[in-house]
Amino acid sequence: MGGRKWSNEENEALADIAKQGLTLITQMDRLPGRSYEAAKVHASRVGVALSDGTVWSPAERATLRRIYRSNESIKVGVKRLLPHRGYLAAKGEAQRIGLSGTKSRAGRAGYSWVEAAIIAILDDGGRMTVKQLAAATGASPNATDKVLNRQHGKKFRIGDWSRSSIRGNWAGLWELGSGDDASRPSRKTSSQSSRECRERMRTVGGAINPFATLMRQVAA
Repeated sequence: MGGRKWSNEENEALADIAKQGLTLITQMDRLPGRSYEAAKVHASRVGVALSDGTVWSPAERATLRRIYRSNESIKVGVKRLLPHRGYLAAKGEAQRIGLSGTKSRAGRAGYSWVEAAIIAILDDGGRMTVKQLAAATGASPNATDKVLNRQHGKKFRIGDWSRSSIRGNWAGLWELGSGDDASRPSRKTSSQSSRECRERMRTVGGAINPFATLMRQVAA
């Protein structure tokens, strides 16, 4: 059934369901052979705004309007600000309250929504790596890196450095602010790395007791 084209009768049934404000799940008998998810996707594709089944609050509608007015993509905005609502449900509600069904893309140079999202996240004085900021904003690591470097020293700076593991590479912890970055820690020499590695191996093997000094102090 998945490859069967949607008929005019089925499209009219979807339109009538939307017009009457009925929920799709209660009207699936009018679309024999179709699944609920397929009907939702097709309705969105042909511009039929189905009732979501749960009433949107004034605050949620205000948030949806803010998403549509912003430069942020609808999908990312819904995921970030209305995580309990699905993308298709948000598009349907937007159609019902008279918002545009789609938004023009800002283009490769227009990452203003990413910049705004990063500022909002770091506004409490926090510090994050590029990878952490990308996960928090929903933007790609590449877009996040472009925004940070474009405003490097103007709006964003590296306030500290972090490593994901003992031997991992240093990653900058970005924060709001202008000026110079925090000094990057110097790279360990080969002899330092080897000595630390041997000490870790001896500790694991029991040759070194990391609590020995504390135990001697307690005993004294």
